[in-house]
Amino acid sequence: MRSALLLLTLPCAAAQLEIRVVDERGAPVWARLEVHGAGGTMLRAEGSIHSSRQNQAKWNYPYLGSFVVKGECRLEVEAGRYRIVAERGTEHERVERTVEATGAGAAVRVQVKPWIRMNERGWWSGDMHVHRPLEDSEALVQAEDLNLGVVFTMWNRQNLWAGKALPSSPVKRIDASHTITVMNAEDERGGGAWMLHHLREPLGLETVVPAAQKVTESWTPAGIEFVRKARAGRGPLFPWFDSEKPIWWEAPVMMALEAPDSLGLMHNHFHQYGMMANEAWGRARDTAKFPEQAGFAEYSLQLIYRYWNLGLRIPPSAGSASGVLPNPVGYNRMYVRLGDGFDLERWYEGVRARKLFVTNGPMLFFETRVTAGRLRGTIEAVAREPIDRCEIVVNGEIVWRRAANGNRLRAEIDVDAAKHSWAAARCYLKTTQTVRMAHSAPIDLPGKWNAGGDARYFVEWIDELIARTQSFPALHDNYRKARQFYASRQ
Repeated sequence: MRSALLLLTLPCAAAQLEIRVVDERGAPVWARLEVHGAGGTMLRAEGSIHSSRQNQAKWNYPYLGSFVVKGECRLEVEAGRYRIVAERGTEHERVERTVEATGAGAAVRVQVKPWIRMNERGWWSGDMHVHRPLEDSEALVQAEDLNLGVVFTMWNRQNLWAGKALPSSPVKRIDASHTITVMNAEDERGGGAWMLHHLREPLGLETVVPAAQKVTESWTPAGIEFVRKARAGRGPLFPWFDSEKPIWWEAPVMMALEAPDSLGLMHNHFHQYGMMANEAWGRARDTAKFPEQAGFAEYSLQLIYRYWNLGLRIPPSAGSASGVLPNPVGYNRMYVRLGDGFDLERWYEGVRARKLFVTNGPMLFFETRVTAGRLRGTIEAVAREPIDRCEIVVNGEIVWRRAANGNRLRAEIDVDAAKHSWAAARCYLKTTQTVRMAHSAPIDLPGKWNAGGDARYFVEWIDELIARTQSFPALHDNYRKARQFYASRQ
């Protein structure tokens, strides 16, 4: 059993602990720190950016006691031994140091170095789901070395622009490698969570749910109405509609009637120190078929695979929901292949073209070609922690698997593609307390796939949805249209 997470303030401290954080060149750098004391206590520096929120206390993760600083900080501490953990996102090594603080104080220098440089390989990262305060977000994306943070400023019961002038630009470019966007809204209610990027103006979501009603019990007006409102007069890319995860009750309705631009695969139930292995207020899985954490992850994947089987090859996306769920910004992230230099529009165009993979740990490179009815090429995975295995999935079935030995796996692949319509690669780390993995976007194969079973699955899903929403008959016209979409594909 984990001990309780205690955050201490020590007004009568006997020593000062000084921590300096530098990059590989020795220059001060943004980073995220954990300072662990005796008996499970954690300490945070005054004036730093804290990671926890009041409603996250139930998680009891060390992350919630972490904080973000640039270069250096000082903590007033009691004499004793402290363990310091420093991180700077997925591409940097995790550094752990132990220091003994005495009455004379203690100083420790921590150097965070990259174990891989993805930008130099032409890959640029993004987190499509950030709920941190706008004033902290620029620092946070730098602390996690994240190229793009999509920061939500509009939500049910929240509009940070109310009574204010809209920003002159929805894009804040911090430097050549770090950018945030700020005109982003999330409609998260009974039917699910629908995220809209790069809006021209607020949608009025903050006025939808009556004060006495729980947000998760609000079903009307239908979420699809706000998606359509946002998309009216849409440009070539924006607004962008990201369906936050596949487990929500109305997800198959959205997929049928207002297909999203991306679909959350590496979503916010994947945490650094654990996992939210349930469907919240979405459609619950069969836990006998999909048990525990690994079962939840596989259930979520299988839902996406069913859409891909039906020809809805929506690109996968990644988001951490940092600020709502106990994740660092960029813990769940996606890498898009751009080549030299970051450009926001080219990044989204790369997502649309499926030139990406999603990850919360390993880096996954999947280079393929189809010749003579066979899928040939290479799969390569690298990670800072040991890799468990890599797999090739075609139409939801594993057709190739290779166990790893260490932090790298590279293999040639030769798989029959004649009878399948898509393929993807995935990689898992050796973990126990959570699921850490990477997953490619689907690539199209020349074969045909009978997706009748997948269509029937969603027909049954929508029948259940109609039955559970009898109090909201105004929704059922859309539900019946979505049902017909799947029924015609059985």
